[in-house]
Amino acid sequence: MSIFKSKLTWFLLGMASGVLAVGAGGFLVLSSPTLRTHLKNTVKKLMKVHQTVAAIKTLEAKSKDLLHPGLVVPDNFLHYPFPGTRVEKNGDLTTWIAPLSDRIQLQDVPPGTLIGKPGSSSPIHLIGLRGEVLSFQLVLRSSKRIPDLHAELSTESDPKAFSCITTHRFLEHYEHFTASDVKYGPIHPHDIPDPLIPFRDPYTPGRIIVADIPLTPDANQPVWIDVAYAMNCAPGTYTGVLTVRSGEQILRKTPVNFEVLSPVLPEHAPISRWMELYVSRFYGGLVKGGLPTSNLEFQQMYRRAFVLAHAYGFSTNDSGGIQPDIRWDWKTGTPTSVDWSAYDQLYGPMLSGELTGSPPNTWSLPIGTWSLGVGMWGGFAVLGGHPSPISDWKGVPDIATQNLAKLIVRHWKEKGWPIDQTFAYIADEPVHKLYYYADTYKLIAKDADSLHKGSPHIHVMVTDVPYITYKNQVGHNKLIMVGKVNIWAGASAQFIPSRMQARQKEGDQVWFYQAGGPPFIGQNDLYSLGPGFRMWFWTAWKYHVNGVFYWADTFWNDTKENMNPYVNQGLGDGTILYPGTELHFIGFPDIQGPIPSIRMAQWRRGYEDYRYLTYLKHINKEKEADRVVNELVIHALDDGGYLPYWRSPLWQKPGDWSHNPQDWHRERIRMAREIAAVPEN
Repeated sequence: MSIFKSKLTWFLLGMASGVLAVGAGGFLVLSSPTLRTHLKNTVKKLMKVHQTVAAIKTLEAKSKDLLHPGLVVPDNFLHYPFPGTRVEKNGDLTTWIAPLSDRIQLQDVPPGTLIGKPGSSSPIHLIGLRGEVLSFQLVLRSSKRIPDLHAELSTESDPKAFSCITTHRFLEHYEHFTASDVKYGPIHPHDIPDPLIPFRDPYTPGRIIVADIPLTPDANQPVWIDVAYAMNCAPGTYTGVLTVRSGEQILRKTPVNFEVLSPVLPEHAPISRWMELYVSRFYGGLVKGGLPTSNLEFQQMYRRAFVLAHAYGFSTNDSGGIQPDIRWDWKTGTPTSVDWSAYDQLYGPMLSGELTGSPPNTWSLPIGTWSLGVGMWGGFAVLGGHPSPISDWKGVPDIATQNLAKLIVRHWKEKGWPIDQTFAYIADEPVHKLYYYADTYKLIAKDADSLHKGSPHIHVMVTDVPYITYKNQVGHNKLIMVGKVNIWAGASAQFIPSRMQARQKEGDQVWFYQAGGPPFIGQNDLYSLGPGFRMWFWTAWKYHVNGVFYWADTFWNDTKENMNPYVNQGLGDGTILYPGTELHFIGFPDIQGPIPSIRMAQWRRGYEDYRYLTYLKHINKEKEADRVVNELVIHALDDGGYLPYWRSPLWQKPGDWSHNPQDWHRERIRMAREIAAVPEN
């Protein structure tokens, strides 16, 4: 009994001590403002964590009801027969023809059963519409170096072909980088071709850039060949010849038939296409100390980039980096002076259509993503130690934004430029700004309201979707932007077609961009094996998307020998135009202007395919267009509504679309035949 009493005594003493300790702690917290604040913040954090976990569980539960019944996990999509054709071996040299969607890796080799003798190949048959560019690749491989090696596609034997068919040759340069396989597989080195080095200088007639073809023993060297059919070509079949020679010794000679069909490829199709040109990266290697907008060399380089982009199917300009010179009275929010001269001198020929024959399909207005509130705008600031409360937007910031919209629209109308083909890129991936400004979505709504009060012709674009996709969006009202934003440009991984189409019904436009990659959209960086950008346009057709854009085309890293876009550019994300002025780093003469890439050619082919689909719709064959698209693109974007997107059963897979280059080649030809078979054609 005494032992029991002793234990009870100690227990009661312990309880009393605990109560006293808690009471003392509570007294200290309540009597100390600092400790009270810490306790309050801790409770808030715990509550937010609880809300976040609950919200994500709700998203996941909802997404389980959205599983697509036809979803296929494409484990074997990267395995298909060798896509090359017309393989010939002459001595040490093996050559073959590859379709444009085949990304030729250094060690791709044809199976022995496909290798034929010299002259054994059937003619190359190029079928297309008038106004179209057709492309294919000639791949050369040898166990030894071959001196004075040349490859030529000639139409000189057919005078009619020579007058309306234009050919261009490009040497494919291999970029070396280290990456994982598809998604988070083994990391190892890769060599993928991307820059297209023209055999002749496109800006200086007669100047040779690639004197002969350099072959590395036991490695592939592809040559990219473009064939353009003029709109005034008479329908019919023309002839030419593809020749490979070492000096005067003929190593390969293959006939080429150019079949020009009667229909003319539509010059335009109703889809917006844009990439941002980073002016500081674009010109930083040539001129130091700012952006010389009045510098004639700068203007020439910029315009050449714009024209080249147009030829490959997209518009490009900087997003607010170059603006008119506006002086403000920050007491009233009114402009005291406006000087458009430098802006007009640089951009006037682009916006008027003088350079390309038509105005750009879309254009980013001179309203930077950082100018309205994100930096300092009429006393309103987001960055820094003292961000402005959202209530401070009223007054000067609001009035100044209205006036900015008015003066931009007024200038566009005075110049006769198409204001309805423009957009105001006011916020880039605003989800990331929530970390330092909790009212980001409210600010976007305020910005948009002010711009629209200034002019209804301003189309506000944000790279976001109107629904929660990330846990750190929980507790923020994204719906406050609905009815304010005109263009929702969603990351491919977050683009749920059914939800975005609901916004289209309300009059908004919906775009997608690259963020996400496979399995949501074709790869955009150097590791874009298969159709890459080409399938973006098929995806846009399938899901009725209004526009596609890629975040950057000139995000060049440096201008040093060991650090430039041709050497050590990483995965090449944001770089699909290459600087001709840095070709000397890889042993070729410099070119005073940008050069294209295979990824640009993928984009061009995708847009031309989209124009095929548009043509089919025009001749009342929309169902046929849909059938073709659905056959090659089974699912893309976040079709299925998986939230978070990594819950998709395709996650870390190559994508639920065909990766076989021959499939894309065959379907294009079928569409061309379908269009040509219409009686009116």
